[in-house]
Amino acid sequence: MNELLELLKGGDLRSDGHADEVAEDVMQNPDLFDLLFEGLEENDDLVRGRTAHALEKVSRIHPELFNGYTNKLIEFAKNDHLPFTLWHLAMLFANLDYSESEKKIIISTLFHLLEDKSTFVKTWSISSLTILAMENPDEKEEITSKIKLLEESKSAAVRNRVSKALNVLEKGEPLPKGWSKIEN
Repeated sequence: MNELLELLKGGDLRSDGHADEVAEDVMQNPDLFDLLFEGLEENDDLVRGRTAHALEKVSRIHPELFNGYTNKLIEFAKNDHLPFTLWHLAMLFANLDYSESEKKIIISTLFHLLEDKSTFVKTWSISSLTILAMENPDEKEEITSKIKLLEESKSAAVRNRVSKALNVLEKGEPLPKGWSKIEN
């Protein structure tokens, strides 16, 4: 494990540990990006989850660092079991620029994440899909129909997020505060 990832060890999943500091280090020195990205391959759940958290923060400022990593991100999103990792990947997907073919795969991956057991994974997937639908009107109808499938969710948080997403997608309301973490 590299020195950057060592900073993400220890404690428990209720804490972000030093993920914010690591993200700041990478934003200040983008040459560290590959070292951070390696954390998604770690067996340690804490390191993997905190890596995803730090990467999501980096994606807000330096989305260009993720060019060429789309397939790996999709692989991690489809195969990881840790909600902490998955919801940060769901958030990250809304921050990046994609080719047309990558966009379709990202949307499909977010549809997959809508089926996760975790309420957090579902709600952040709904938010990212809403953002992607706003940016890609040709995808809006399919995204809206997939989000509507969760209107009767057992989770009040999911139902609430669906309602807000549909207000954006169908009624043209602005994106709720906090859904996009990118600083304008």
